[in-house]
Amino acid sequence: MREATRIIACVMTAVLAVAGTAGAAKEKPLPKELPPYGQDRPLPVPNIVNVGMDNGLTVWVVPRTGFPKVTAILAVRGGTAADPEKLAGTADVLADVVKEGTTRLSSRQIAEELQAVGGEISTNASDDAVYVSVDGLAPGTAKVLEILADVARNAAFPGNEVELAKANTLQGLLARESTPEFAVDKVFSNAVFGAHPYRTVAPTKEAVEALTPQTLLEQYRRRFRPDRALLVVVGDVDAQRTGDTVKRLFGTWKGQGDTAPATPPAPAGGTAQVLVVDRPGSVQSEIRVGRATVKATDPEYFPEIVANTVFGGAFSSRLVENIREDKGYTYSPSSRVSAYEEGGMLRIRAAVRNDVTAGALLEIFYELDRMGATLPTDDELARAKRYQSGLFLLRNSTQGALASTLATNWVNGLPPAALAEFVPKVNSVTAEQVREVGRKLFTSRSQTVVIGGDAKKVAADIVQFGEAKPANP
Repeated sequence: MREATRIIACVMTAVLAVAGTAGAAKEKPLPKELPPYGQDRPLPVPNIVNVGMDNGLTVWVVPRTGFPKVTAILAVRGGTAADPEKLAGTADVLADVVKEGTTRLSSRQIAEELQAVGGEISTNASDDAVYVSVDGLAPGTAKVLEILADVARNAAFPGNEVELAKANTLQGLLARESTPEFAVDKVFSNAVFGAHPYRTVAPTKEAVEALTPQTLLEQYRRRFRPDRALLVVVGDVDAQRTGDTVKRLFGTWKGQGDTAPATPPAPAGGTAQVLVVDRPGSVQSEIRVGRATVKATDPEYFPEIVANTVFGGAFSSRLVENIREDKGYTYSPSSRVSAYEEGGMLRIRAAVRNDVTAGALLEIFYELDRMGATLPTDDELARAKRYQSGLFLLRNSTQGALASTLATNWVNGLPPAALAEFVPKVNSVTAEQVREVGRKLFTSRSQTVVIGGDAKKVAADIVQFGEAKPANP
């Protein structure tokens, strides 16, 4: 997984460099004799063998020859959105500890057994799921699946491991709370999602301190259930033999206790409001602008991601050209759309000097409204499509990334065929669709604004955007 991360980091650097070149093309056009860009090819849907399981577990085995490794990812529904209100955010702690010992093996024994087959285990929690990923050399596939099944079925949450995870989480929380970004992001997420559990950015100190091995075991049993889980196995494996191994290890797995509740639909609209997180003495402002948007299965999702790329989702975007290249207000403004199982979010961020806070916000609003007022140029639309298609293809060039995408798509309600549909759907987006989604989702009058900075220095300047109300994280 670390190797895949390094590859993706290098790829991202290359993509940004290309995007930067595209942005600079306004001043120095590329030579006319250069050949045109080639057509992006869809990512082929791999040969996915669906292993039938009587206990409701969804199993996809994806044989991929050529490199003698295997990656197995178990996705179980129930991330931070499934946390009880008083334990909000603790799915992150659950994910950390679930791999640190079972009723059969200690955390050290797990590591040693995986090391024997060149493997490792990693976990993480998202808003909608907890993921356990194990990889190793292909000849050790049975051992990889054995360890994964043990963690899925028999996690023990040893007291010493729980206390260590709690201590690490609290230290990390202290570090995050010391940054201006954390406070602003927390206020922003709460403002966008209101009472919906997608508002959770991190666990609270009180929630972490309240955790016990028994509490984590109860939360584990609510989520780790075969009828709410997907197992993806990708690598140089024999599908029949791997399917038989899965049936042997996971076939008698049954859910225990109450099931975690399904996530309710997230808010779909945007609320115009201006909130200020006061940081006396700060010499710059952290700006967040955005709103709730659509989930990945919504017909407007692909027009949205293309529109966002034109607006601020790439280094050659309108926002970067405006407030970085032209105005010099900030070094790295950005805009991002996130899609969850039951909703989505648009988030624009920039860090600027106090004296240009209002000016930067004015330009952000100008670019937002321009998305719905004018059509993107042919060049803007083509660059946005190339950027999104190319990034998707590069991100899924490794087997670990492919397994991760399949698992994430499943959590978000997308079938395996979504792999092949991404590039064609991006390329089919029209300029009119971009403008239409601009009118629905990007208009400035539907955006929440959060500014973290010295309120005395910026409040008077931002009053033109609405009544600035104080907010605490």
